[in-house]
Amino acid sequence: MTQQFRLYEEGSTFLYRLDPRVKLLAVLAVFFISILFNDPRYLAPVFFSILALIVIGRVPMRRVALLLRSLSILVAISLILWPLIYQQGPVLFRILGFDITEGGIFYGFGMAFRILDMVIAPIALFLTTTQPDFIAGLRRLGLPYKASFALATAFRFLPTVVGVGQSIVEAQRARGLDPGRGSPVRRMKSYGRIVGPLMITSIRIAQQLVLAVEAKAFSIDRKRTFYKLLVYDRADWIALFVIGSIVSVAIVVRLMGYGTL
Repeated sequence: MTQQFRLYEEGSTFLYRLDPRVKLLAVLAVFFISILFNDPRYLAPVFFSILALIVIGRVPMRRVALLLRSLSILVAISLILWPLIYQQGPVLFRILGFDITEGGIFYGFGMAFRILDMVIAPIALFLTTTQPDFIAGLRRLGLPYKASFALATAFRFLPTVVGVGQSIVEAQRARGLDPGRGSPVRRMKSYGRIVGPLMITSIRIAQQLVLAVEAKAFSIDRKRTFYKLLVYDRADWIALFVIGSIVSVAIVVRLMGYGTL
């Protein structure tokens, strides 16, 4: 039986009740700030602030940790390679013929937190927002319906495909094939036996989705209505004010020359 898991987790805290448009704008604000700065002293507070909101909002930390764990390799690469490449500031020590500078270490941490910031914000969004609300939020922000549906569907079926892959791996292990064992070449060959069934299943899911959306007149050229109308309440306006204030302060700080190495 195909294993499936959803990104969205049931909840009733303020993070779940926020208008999806507010959460989408918050994610865009985090992206903007992450690109604006490269100093970890400015990017790290963003990450820990979002993490604190997730904890206060009672979003399951096991899901957050599971999704963040996939970034461990990228974070490790950033912390290792950037100090070797970025040569600024006083030299702290030498390793394998490379000068490790203070600026290089700071830059490595800055790039690591940039990655974490730009991932944890969408994680908080998808764990606290249903797919219909996500599509409605994109539409109300001006994104065309087909583009909104395509983007939401991609995120919706990503966990399904991952679940299918897990089912295939377990089926192969039940038959005596463990893809995680053996030499790198053997593991590549083992995973090659998984890619085929995964692609076939993914194509089958896509065909079923095409038939389903066409049966519901997806291509009809008429104004669409929505079951749930989005209306800002007091908490949404407060959140929008806070987001706008943070972005404004970030722009002023950057124009004053702070936040970069």
